[in-house]
Amino acid sequence: MEEGISLSAMKALVEKKLKKKTIVKVMWNDTEKMTLLITPNMKINSFIYGEEEGYLFFDNEGKLIEYEIPCILSERDLIDGKVILRGIKGEK
Repeated sequence: MEEGISLSAMKALVEKKLKKKTIVKVMWNDTEKMTLLITPNMKINSFIYGEEEGYLFFDNEGKLIEYEIPCILSERDLIDGKVILRGIKGEK
């Protein structure tokens, strides 16, 4: 069984790491739902999944977002309201 933590605990962990407040933003399109932990000044309006590029996020004006998003959780990362903790590539 995979270990999981609550979304609020994950938010607190990200805030501690960034030393900034974050907000939880839930977005969806025709095929999936994403949960983002972002700082309040980040304006993210939509996303798509590209086969080669992965997830691409866009602002309110339709411009591609170049800055780093602190935490991106896909549907497979959230089960029963818990964030499932998996190993990170490159981590030993």
